[in-house]
Amino acid sequence: MTAELVGQVSVGQCVPTTASLVATSVAELSAKIAGALALQAQITLTPPTLATQITSVAALLASLEAQLAISISLGLPEVSVDLTVMLAVLAELQASLAALAALTVTLGTAGVYVIVHNGDAATHGSEVQAIVDGIAPPGNNVHSVTYLATAPAVFEALGAVLLTG
Repeated sequence: MTAELVGQVSVGQCVPTTASLVATSVAELSAKIAGALALQAQITLTPPTLATQITSVAALLASLEAQLAISISLGLPEVSVDLTVMLAVLAELQASLAALAALTVTLGTAGVYVIVHNGDAATHGSEVQAIVDGIAPPGNNVHSVTYLATAPAVFEALGAVLLTG
């Protein structure tokens, strides 16, 4: 028999590079969010009353102006932070992270059976059907996608991208 059941995997395991890219993106976004939150924590004040807020903002502005004056006198670059922009950037990063989290859940969905057939074309259907019958008894619905390669080099190239054994 030239057909074999490679195994049962998750959606993400079918395309191993996708899970790696998602993990990298999640790590990068998490670091950016942590940085944005750290910066926001350094420049954002949330006093309990409006009067306290006004006093605190005035003190913060005076402190920032003094620091800027020192920086300018020393020839250091000026720094300005727009809190509205910070909040927008933070919201965008959090939305991207949420989308990646949803994709991670999808990629973790189990129940994909990987079947590889490497042999005579005339045996493809019957051999693959024999494996399918062992997974899903007659009367059950199955959903499948078949990538058919007739050249060994193409099959090997698919194996570099898709889990084929």
